[in-house]
Amino acid sequence: MEIRVVCRRSYECYTLASWIREISEILSSEFGESVEIREEHSDEISEPETYVENELVLVGLPGEEGYLIEALKHAIKKLRGNRSDALNQ
Repeated sequence: MEIRVVCRRSYECYTLASWIREISEILSSEFGESVEIREEHSDEISEPETYVENELVLVGLPGEEGYLIEALKHAIKKLRGNRSDALNQ
């Protein structure tokens, strides 16, 4: 799965990307697939944006790493559900 962070070069961007790298093994283990992390920089974005498989999941830097983990897990489960539904139709 791909997790992408789009942001200005800033402390928030660095922190968010670092947290995602730190939790990538947890996500990989829980969902049984590798996690690819991409970081893109754009001066047109005021708050960091986090995407899972091109779906916007989060805007801004969460107050703590635990919230980030839960937001990403929820998004991945939702996307997997949508994939299962599409396969069953």
